[in-house]
Amino acid sequence: MRRVTTVVLSVVCVTLLGVVTNVATGALPDGWTPHLWLAWPALAVVVVAVMVVEIRRARESAPVTGVAAAHARRVLLDRVRRYWISSVLDRSLHQEARIQLGVTASADDRRYPWTLRATHRDGFTGVLDQGASVAGLFERLDRAVVILGAPGSGKTTTLLELARELVDAAGRDPDAPIPVVLNLSSWATRRLPLEQWLAAELTERYGIPSRQATAWIEAGAVLPLLDGLDEVVAARRDECAAAIAVFHARQPLTPIAVCCRESEYRELRAGLPVYGTVTIQPLTRPQIERYLDRSGPALAGLRAALAADEGLWEFTGSPLLLAIMGLAYADGPGPTDGPGGRRTRLFARYVETMLRHRPHPAYRPEQAVQYLTVLGHQLRKRQQTIFVLDLVAPTWSPFWAGRSADLLSRALASVAVGGVVTLLGAALIGWPGLVVGLAAATLTLLALVRDEYDDLELIASRERRPEDRRPMRVNWVTDTADELRDVAGNVGVGWAAVAAALLVGLAFGLTDGLRGWPGLLADFAHWFGMLLATLLALAFTRAMLFDLYLIGPPGGAPRREIPSPALRQRLRFAATGAPLLGVVTGTLGGLPVGLARTGADGLRYGAVVGAFAASYLLVAVALGPLTEQWLVRRRLARDGVVPRPLRPFLDYAVQCLFLRDVGDGYIFVHRELLEFFADRLTKSDAQALPRP
Repeated sequence: MRRVTTVVLSVVCVTLLGVVTNVATGALPDGWTPHLWLAWPALAVVVVAVMVVEIRRARESAPVTGVAAAHARRVLLDRVRRYWISSVLDRSLHQEARIQLGVTASADDRRYPWTLRATHRDGFTGVLDQGASVAGLFERLDRAVVILGAPGSGKTTTLLELARELVDAAGRDPDAPIPVVLNLSSWATRRLPLEQWLAAELTERYGIPSRQATAWIEAGAVLPLLDGLDEVVAARRDECAAAIAVFHARQPLTPIAVCCRESEYRELRAGLPVYGTVTIQPLTRPQIERYLDRSGPALAGLRAALAADEGLWEFTGSPLLLAIMGLAYADGPGPTDGPGGRRTRLFARYVETMLRHRPHPAYRPEQAVQYLTVLGHQLRKRQQTIFVLDLVAPTWSPFWAGRSADLLSRALASVAVGGVVTLLGAALIGWPGLVVGLAAATLTLLALVRDEYDDLELIASRERRPEDRRPMRVNWVTDTADELRDVAGNVGVGWAAVAAALLVGLAFGLTDGLRGWPGLLADFAHWFGMLLATLLALAFTRAMLFDLYLIGPPGGAPRREIPSPALRQRLRFAATGAPLLGVVTGTLGGLPVGLARTGADGLRYGAVVGAFAASYLLVAVALGPLTEQWLVRRRLARDGVVPRPLRPFLDYAVQCLFLRDVGDGYIFVHRELLEFFADRLTKSDAQALPRP
């Protein structure tokens, strides 16, 4: 029905386009001649309407199929392989430690030293031997499993080993489902049904069009590999598990794998209704000793440290800590006492060793530790595991009033709008244009202060996005109308718009030679045109912000820092919407003036108020937050909180085996390392950061 309505509207608009064209170019009665200029603004409005209708019809077309779908499949497989296999699995701490230490693999070595024990709900139990594959075990458990283990036991690595084999299989078989690795920690932000969350993550993390992502999920063409159920905030973990269970009940034939710490999984009110469980067994002392013996002189320092401090053996059961110990004690045993427990001293020794072995001229070791401390603290505070550049906010600095950059960016944005309108107004309509520019600056500042202005905290958190409206389509006409009612009902903004428009009308009245009713009508036309343009600009901008909340940030962003990924998307939206808003508001604002005075006066006045509306949308949606982002980065670097630019330091942390790059974001090599850095900056000593 919607497509039929769209076609009808398209036909009507095309018909009107022909009529208006004939009116604008044909012969008319003499009484119509003074109003001939009205046909051209009407022609522009109809052209814009036809464009909007055609765009909506294109968006409502069927999901991508055929060649385009095959291309999207190849793109997704390639990104999963690059983001997780090449960047994370092949550069896992276990593998990097072997390379760094020069450990050579023997003929009977497995890729990883731990043992997997599988249990099927039909009673089957078994152990993954050296000749078996993780994908084979996945098949034996009917392709629906939960992977359990202790912290640092190798759960994520096992999941990624499974992803590697499934990606290779999907590359050979076009009918095989596409394995997609996702971290569940972001689920608690919006708490959507799992199929909607999966579609959103495919769009945000992998850059897949939302229609294609939704179609794949509904068809069971995506194989979710979900890491970090234990990383979901504790208050929402049972709810997340229930969402996974509902998804699996609706699509029982869709394969799925979920990772979780064993202790947190046992605390769930109800386990996941999967077919099998894979539990990673702790390393036994004979396994560890065999691993150490096979490594030869490469792990001589670790063997010496274990001999010097018998208590270190308690950490060797974790493959993660075993790899960290190999790197930390590469130069031999360290001090056996110091601040914190053995685990804290182990991580501190690891960080010290890696920074000493891989120095960087731009970052002193103490600076690097401080930057990583801030990063770990902020990620834990936000309950996130993946860091993206949009997360940087003024509250990161304990020395800075958080709203100062926000307020300064609003002031600069308002001055910019007023300056643009003033220059254009003075050039087109004389000194009353100065009054229009002053009114534009005042209204912009008032709207940004009193209305919902999107600062960096709100853009980064995305918690204000409506959780239950994700699948809704944005209807620009109805949404703008709804926002228009809200704006007009706002006492402060509404009356300020009326007063500012009244001042504009009075300014034109003082320079107008008309007297009596014609003069009053001209003053009213200027007032009404300014008021209408203001209200429509505010309403359309709020509707655009609502649309941005629904679609979420883009995936696969370039490596530039400023503007950050979410702001780059805002710039594209604003650059598209501003000309349309300018034409519409300019036409509606100039029509009353053209009717009351002359067509030329209407065109000039419409150009000024249209420029005001377009420039307001640009600064409110993108340029204001972009200015704030620049101010924040500059101040945080001056306070010594994070460096500027930040990305080169993050890449250096990847080289030091502290972080991994995943798509357009970064994650710590393990959550325990994140916790180590986060614990260095607690709420009680947040002021401990040194002043630069």
